[in-house]
Amino acid sequence: MKKGHGENRNIEQHINKLLLTVGAAMAVMILAFVLILLSVTRQYNSALQNANIAADFNGAFKETLDSQMYNLVIRPWSEHSEDELPMEELDDAVAVLHRLEKSTTLRDNAWRIRSMLNMCENLRGYMLEIARTQSYDARMELLERNIRGETGLTLLIEQYMHDFIDDEVRELAQLQGRLNRRIIIVVIALAAGITLFMALLLAYSVRIARHITEPIGALSRKARRFGGGDFTAEPVTTDIAELQTLDKGFDEMAGRVNALMAKQIEDQKSLHRAELELLQAQINPHFLYNTLDSIVILAESQREEDVANMVTSLSNFFRISLSRGHDIISLADERSHVASYLQIQQIRYSDILKYEIDIPDELLDCRVPKLVLQPLVENALYHGIKNRRGVGTIRITGEAAGDDILLKVIDNGAGMTPEQVDALQKGIYEDKHTGLGLVNVHKRVRLYCGEKYGLSFESEKGVGTTVSVLLPRRVEEGRDGGVLK
Repeated sequence: MKKGHGENRNIEQHINKLLLTVGAAMAVMILAFVLILLSVTRQYNSALQNANIAADFNGAFKETLDSQMYNLVIRPWSEHSEDELPMEELDDAVAVLHRLEKSTTLRDNAWRIRSMLNMCENLRGYMLEIARTQSYDARMELLERNIRGETGLTLLIEQYMHDFIDDEVRELAQLQGRLNRRIIIVVIALAAGITLFMALLLAYSVRIARHITEPIGALSRKARRFGGGDFTAEPVTTDIAELQTLDKGFDEMAGRVNALMAKQIEDQKSLHRAELELLQAQINPHFLYNTLDSIVILAESQREEDVANMVTSLSNFFRISLSRGHDIISLADERSHVASYLQIQQIRYSDILKYEIDIPDELLDCRVPKLVLQPLVENALYHGIKNRRGVGTIRITGEAAGDDILLKVIDNGAGMTPEQVDALQKGIYEDKHTGLGLVNVHKRVRLYCGEKYGLSFESEKGVGTTVSVLLPRRVEEGRDGGVLK
């Protein structure tokens, strides 16, 4: 099969490639959008958090520290005054300042934080100095001058923190503006990208549709040509794996149809050859000469009744053998045909032959291929009964087997060994000449009725042989000489 350009893919792979391309591009655009938003949002959240922390810090630090230091100063001095200092509040303030130092992105605010940390260290020294001073007036002076007064560090720290908060709030406003502008840019870019990829998706979809619909149209035309009996169409050119498989299936189907047509023609020829061979075997000179000789002998012996019976049986035998050119006859006619043959042979071999025919009346209307039983009976007579001592019996039975009929020809003749039975069974299936006239019967039955039908054998040396014939209940002859089952 001719292939299209590029690597062959099935329809699912084409669609997956399209989805992967579009999905990857969309994912990149969305990821860029998300990263931009996250960057600005992180800065915004950091500035907002810094402003909130600073506001909380500034609202409580000066008031708390001033109040606790004032309470310490007005109480009488003791050796444990240093232990009563609010160092824990100062340590908490230092921790907050270190946290703000790490998170702020503004250079001025970073300088303010470092300055406030230095002020806190100075404040720690002043607090220790107050705790170690015994004079109330001296302690009060130190408190007002260095800690809570207009020149005190808590006021200075508060002012620095106010400036820190103002800068962070201004940064929040700027970040909000940048965020809005970036969102607008990203939305515009995303819309443009979606429009571009939708156009590409449409173009690629049209291309895929063309790659699929054109070969499908070619396959449809090819199927119509096949339906008209033209099996010479060229392979369809496509790079779609499923359509290549369909086209290959069409070509294989055409080959099989051609082969089946040739086989049907050959089967019909074989069937007609087998019929001619069988008719020649039935109307052979030896049988006819021997029968006529027997009639002459009977006439000379003035056995008029036997002469009349033999002539009547011979006439009936040939009438059914010809059957006006029909290949399919009723089971009643087939029974009559083999009975005529046995009547002739019993008159000739009255001292060694007996026979019985036991076929139920309800099966006699069934349609079967003609001349099936007589060759089996002839085989039983000449290769079974005549090769034993004394009188032999041939029994013909019939029975229903579901939708089929099972006919049997049973003799108590010489019989066969298992090896001979196996060779005989293989011989009829391999179309080998067995010398017993059975291949034609088996082949005709299978040609008329199908592969599941035909002959089978059972035998025991010195006991006898059973030949079974499996047939469908009804086999109809077609108008053109073929067979309809």
